[in-house]
Amino acid sequence: MKNNILITGSAGFMGLGLTSRLLELNDNKDRKIVLLYHHDKPTSHLYEPCIVFVKGDLNDHTSLCDIISKYEINTIYHFASDSILKRCFDNPINAYEVNVMGTVNLLEAVHKVGMETVKKIIVSTSSKVYGDVSAPYDEKTLLKPKYTYESTKACQDIVAQNYFSSYGLPINIVRCSNLYGPNDPNESRIIPTTIKTINRKEKPQVYSSVRDSIREFVFIDDLIDAILLIEEKANNGEIFCVGGPEAISINALVRKICLLMGYDGEIETVEKLAFFHESKDQSIDDSKLRNLGWNPKFTLDQGLLECIKSKAYK
Repeated sequence: MKNNILITGSAGFMGLGLTSRLLELNDNKDRKIVLLYHHDKPTSHLYEPCIVFVKGDLNDHTSLCDIISKYEINTIYHFASDSILKRCFDNPINAYEVNVMGTVNLLEAVHKVGMETVKKIIVSTSSKVYGDVSAPYDEKTLLKPKYTYESTKACQDIVAQNYFSSYGLPINIVRCSNLYGPNDPNESRIIPTTIKTINRKEKPQVYSSVRDSIREFVFIDDLIDAILLIEEKANNGEIFCVGGPEAISINALVRKICLLMGYDGEIETVEKLAFFHESKDQSIDDSKLRNLGWNPKFTLDQGLLECIKSKAYK
């Protein structure tokens, strides 16, 4: 089988990371890798004979059906999402259209035209789906979102479960904690923000309300390892949480970056923005994934050093 692949959100951090890995593996020269993007075309280093760029919209159901049929798609990685908290807060209609209805349209397209050809669908949601419950979370923890972004991701997660249970789509759900790595285009995240701030000779900042909050961080290469392992070994319908090598407070994380960059100045504490709502402590019990054979290869220090070396954060 050719194993033709469709990646939604292909211009995003996860999409670029997975596409680069698939090109490195180069284990199936006959397949096509279809990169679906909405605004910006993925970067030029992905211009290979097996790559097909398709500009499209997840809310165009007919177009999705055409793509799945035309390219005889066998594997789908659904990464497309509005993941900017402020944008979701300011425009909840768009957040629900992209994160929820976009997922419905994609899965319904598979249901309509791809049941014979599509053998695996990986849907990436988020550990944020757990919302305001006590950490650590695992796959059986109750989903209890409160705010806009996390609510849309929880809905997306439930839609994926529905299409597995009701229509038998070959779905696995990946709930990942905070993702980081070189070339993350979302500069609002704490790691790229802190690195770029120090590089500009400015004071790094932390929000007062979350400075002591606990988080986990997963390096991009470790997440891609997890996704490929789940695709290969997991039974359809299974859900997997992906955690990091350690849990750490936001303040300790910023101090760690300062130490690794040789910055010994002040860390400024500022009041949080009005839209910024998150639960205090977030951590993952990823025992199920580790039992499948996954272990993170990057310690937090190693991953941060890779980010610090990145030209993108200069």
